[in-house]
Amino acid sequence: MFDEKLFGIPLTLLAIAASVVAAIYLIWDLTGSVTGWRWLVLRWAHGLCWVLLAFAALAKTLIAPVPDSWAQPFAIAAGLVYAAFMVTNLTKD
Repeated sequence: MFDEKLFGIPLTLLAIAASVVAAIYLIWDLTGSVTGWRWLVLRWAHGLCWVLLAFAALAKTLIAPVPDSWAQPFAIAAGLVYAAFMVTNLTKD
């Protein structure tokens, strides 16, 4: 369960940490006065990114009932969602 590591930290612990961060961003609305499609992206994309990172980490562990090969698509999806979040966050209406 703790054999796979990233920078010396077990992926299981990284998945738990990513899940906690995802929960924070999915529970609390930190978007301020943004409306429309920007609100949708800023409200949900960051939390979704952390969920996908947690899935990627769990896919590399032996405790998840998914193939190891799913980790890379989850990580790529997390990167794309985060890129969309950052572009939306750094641009104005």
